[in-house]
Amino acid sequence: MFSWLRQPRLDGWVVVVPQGATAQALYLRWPADGRPQVRWACPLDWSAPMTSLRDLRRQRALQRHHRLLVLQRHQYLLLPAEAPEVPREQWADAVRWQLRDLVSFPVADAQIDLLEIPAETNQRGRPSVLAAIAPRQELASVAEDALRARAPWKVMDLPETALRNLATLLEEPGRGIALLLIDETHSTLVITAGGELLQARHIDVSAAQIAEPDEALRQQAFDRAGLELQRTLDSFERLFSRVTLSRLVVSTTTSDAFTDYVRELLYVPVVRLRIEDCIDFDGADLAGTLTAATVSPIAIGAALRRA
Repeated sequence: MFSWLRQPRLDGWVVVVPQGATAQALYLRWPADGRPQVRWACPLDWSAPMTSLRDLRRQRALQRHHRLLVLQRHQYLLLPAEAPEVPREQWADAVRWQLRDLVSFPVADAQIDLLEIPAETNQRGRPSVLAAIAPRQELASVAEDALRARAPWKVMDLPETALRNLATLLEEPGRGIALLLIDETHSTLVITAGGELLQARHIDVSAAQIAEPDEALRQQAFDRAGLELQRTLDSFERLFSRVTLSRLVVSTTTSDAFTDYVRELLYVPVVRLRIEDCIDFDGADLAGTLTAATVSPIAIGAALRRA
């Protein structure tokens, strides 16, 4: 009734990326004829998610936006699996039971989604999948907070798929790309080709460790991260021999020292991400101490999702 009184929904996504007791929220639009545009971003207190969402709804008219939550690392698992030899519509159920011994929660009522890895990318020429699986009660809790704030989520996404979107923006035609995010608690590496996520890996090295003032401790962090990168890229080359990587892009708020270090270590070119080269921040309302360099790449990547 009286639907003509309702304000139309705005283009783009509002994304919230929690990290412990804090979060970042961001609104991004992607015009058909231009670069993606960040319109605003702000930090949030995530110690009381419902209260923060309710306040954000009032301040930023969340009811007029598509809303997306990025899950935290402890809330889900992303696991590789063989594509089952059953019809495509039965894959999710088949993979669910493949994973029952690999997770610490019941798979029967777990939420599961599959990312197909195209057969033409891997050496065996057979399709495989990355399975995102989460305990239902974990998702129910975050969904309930948003419902109580009258700002329900349209989508719940993963950091890896958010970074896939950002990596896809940086791809060269016909070649794959690796993107490494060095974040506050750990690092995440994703490798994509043709817009598909082929491989993802967490590396237990944080931005603070990369910027450690003690030279010996800093070098240990460099060596750990460098070794994991070497192992992952070597594994990728064996598994996905049909994909040629154009480069590794490093996203970090620290100095160039680590980028310079891995440039000497790896066989692929290594460059530092300059987010302003692919995302438009002109006129963006960045609250608090946020700058283009400190806006979460995960938030940006998640907001690149097409509605």
